Amino acid sequence: MKITAIKAFATVSPVSDWVFVKVETDQPGLIGWGECSLPGKPNAMLGAVADLEKLVVGADPTNTEWCWQRMYRHAFWRGGPIQTAALSGVDIALWDIRGKLANQPVYKLMGGAVRDRIRLYANCGLSSDPEELRRRVRHAVSLGYTAVKFYPLPAVNAVDSLATIRQVVACCEAVRDEIGAERDFALDFHGRLSSGFAVEIESAIRHTKPLWIEEPVLPETPKALARLAEKCVIPIAVGERLFTRFDFREVLENEWATVIQPDVANAGGITEMMKIAAFAETYGVALAPHNPNGPVQSIAGMHLAAALQPFVILEHRHEHHDFLEQLADNIPKVGADGYVGLPKGPGLGIHVNEEFARANNHGTWIPEVFRADGTIGDW
Repeated sequence: MKITAIKAFATVSPVSDWVFVKVETDQPGLIGWGECSLPGKPNAMLGAVADLEKLVVGADPTNTEWCWQRMYRHAFWRGGPIQTAALSGVDIALWDIRGKLANQPVYKLMGGAVRDRIRLYANCGLSSDPEELRRRVRHAVSLGYTAVKFYPLPAVNAVDSLATIRQVVACCEAVRDEIGAERDFALDFHGRLSSGFAVEIESAIRHTKPLWIEEPVLPETPKALARLAEKCVIPIAVGERLFTRFDFREVLENEWATVIQPDVANAGGITEMMKIAAFAETYGVALAPHNPNGPVQSIAGMHLAAALQPFVILEHRHEHHDFLEQLADNIPKVGADGYVGLPKGPGLGIHVNEEFARANNHGTWIPEVFRADGTIGDW
């Protein structure tokens, strides 16, 4: 059996643009689905997948490790979001093919399940309005989620006002009051803070007991992360903008984070996520995969959650289900206890409606944010 073609196409969802990968084989009807969404860069992703096709067409799709090494090492220009995300999409599709051939869910090929169910959390988005956040988390809790995440900061300066700190505190206190002590919330700062300002905010919100503070500083500033690791009490989570085990090595070896958040559609696919997870387990670090995009990424994340020991909780798209259910089948939904059952096979257990996806490719999504004085902030 051989890979005969790799095709990628983009769709514009209600939240951002997503890119899907279809790997075709010479066995009639046997295809694999992957995802390599890198919102804001769909054209780059389509080109990167096309560049990888020539490296693995003709290869045995069940040799996932060989295909991964070929795509990674023979690209010469290694790492970074574009190349690694494209590789991820192809790799996920190859695992889908392996599972279909074996008539087993993908997680069974990874060694089988280490847990009976998977805890999910709802991403409640960006708002610095405490009442709006109350409304959003109330809705997520009504669906069954026992954990939520939100972004309480607009664009900020490296040194900002007491009013900004108070605003973040008010958001955290409102959410804690809304969900009670028996549920959890996490914060995502999207790398918008300087280390000094992050330390100030962390100290001010400790009493609200977040699960973690996610991306408090930019991934380009590891020394800032080192400072936070020394000063903060709330766990630090990083990793959605780190790629392959090589990027995670410095974070893990220096114990700069309690939680890592690699993205299966960006960090190297299922093949690489297994290695990153083993690395994290060595250092006693929790795994909470970044998972805000399309349904193939999401179901791949669930297979990883089923099989990987350091996993703790998975981000989950809890809105726009009408669109998702037209885009793909077998869209998992959270149960009343905040969990979802293990994914069903064979393979990933999902099929993309290619016609619908290709038809919804209009519009441009630009991730942008501006500070109060008009300067460009970090999205």
